[in-house]
Amino acid sequence: MRRIAAVIAAIAFFFSFSGCSLAGLDAQSLMHAPKPTGKDETDIQNLLEKTAGEDVTLKYPTSGDYRSAIITHDLCGDKSKEAIAFYQKGDGTTGTNIIFMAEGQDGWQNIGLFNNPASGVERICFGDVDGDGKDDVIVGWGSSLNNTGDICVYYSKNSKMDELQLNQSYTEMAVMDFDGDGKDEIFTANMTVGTQQAIARLIKIKNGEMELMGTAPLDAGVTKYVAINAGLINTQQKGVVLDGIKDADTMVTELLYWDKKKNVLDAPFYDDATKSAKSTERQTSVVSKDINGDKIIEIPIVTLLPGYSGTSVQDAGYLTSWHRFDTSTGTFVRVMSMVIDSFDGYWFSVPDMWRGKITTKMSTSTRTLTFYEWLKTSKNAAGTAGQAILKIQVFTSKEWSSGKEKGFFKLTEKNGFVYAASIPSPGNALSITQSEVSEAFSIINS
Repeated sequence: MRRIAAVIAAIAFFFSFSGCSLAGLDAQSLMHAPKPTGKDETDIQNLLEKTAGEDVTLKYPTSGDYRSAIITHDLCGDKSKEAIAFYQKGDGTTGTNIIFMAEGQDGWQNIGLFNNPASGVERICFGDVDGDGKDDVIVGWGSSLNNTGDICVYYSKNSKMDELQLNQSYTEMAVMDFDGDGKDEIFTANMTVGTQQAIARLIKIKNGEMELMGTAPLDAGVTKYVAINAGLINTQQKGVVLDGIKDADTMVTELLYWDKKKNVLDAPFYDDATKSAKSTERQTSVVSKDINGDKIIEIPIVTLLPGYSGTSVQDAGYLTSWHRFDTSTGTFVRVMSMVIDSFDGYWFSVPDMWRGKITTKMSTSTRTLTFYEWLKTSKNAAGTAGQAILKIQVFTSKEWSSGKEKGFFKLTEKNGFVYAASIPSPGNALSITQSEVSEAFSIINS
């Protein structure tokens, strides 16, 4: 009874959030089930009891945007939401079950029940992959622990759900309209396994069957993907951006998009000679993202600041420049550059007039990041640090309120810490104003 009680509690809690996906709901920890408070909750409870029995464990997707064991989404195109639930039975049967439920005249009804031999659910995506104008359910069965999954598509037909097994393994997956035909495609990425080269695939569903649109090679040295972003890569082109780890010190970014002129899946960063995306390799953990809120995915290109060398440099010893990729010219377009202090969780946008003219020094003991001008002379062509032009320091609220920190002005406050700055050399040609410092400073949102 304990496990079915957990299911009931999850259902009641789930409906209190108006059908949104719930992240982190642990069915095993829901010990005391509240009594159902509405007809929907009661009907789903009864349907799960009837279908699954009492000894049942909810299963939660381990990756992706939807992390709940119970999700609602309009699958029949009738502007009402159907319910999807993942669970395992405790009667000795193997695999993981997915049940689709829809509300009818007599309450919630089973419109599709399927079993997959996988031990869990890696992710769930939604998209119209068959072109019927209704969202389909794309489920990645498997486990993120072994970096593999297998894909099934579930689609509505005559008010019931059908299953299409693709028999496609993957490490990462995204669903999006890549070619602009109004139908979504399924993108998969697979890392190198043994002698099998890392590869990306773009899959189309056509006439109820899988069709391979195109493939592209991926960096052979990636051992784990840490981020995948699908969306605009410039103002005219959609694509997928993958960030992966190659070894303890190296991260790399790969970009893939459908080239409609060439009719191929293109991977412009891939270098066939080295079998890698060497141009985007870096020794920092920063990943691709929409850094400036323009709805375009920007890619970080990281370079050492003057005076630094080697691979054991703190993040603050690098200049991170964010770029979008122009697929028409095959070139990067810089959007902004910054210095990132990952220790204290902020970044500072470097003014254009500073580029190539500054360096930094980080003190973790005093939680201070100092920017210096970088001077080159006839006697020292390599350059050396000159005047300090900006200091950013983190204080406790108690330290700040004591008033002892003279010469600093407050930037922001978060979680009991005050982020402040000072301008040590206001007469320096590279010096900027307090308002410019405040505008360039930003906390890293987790």
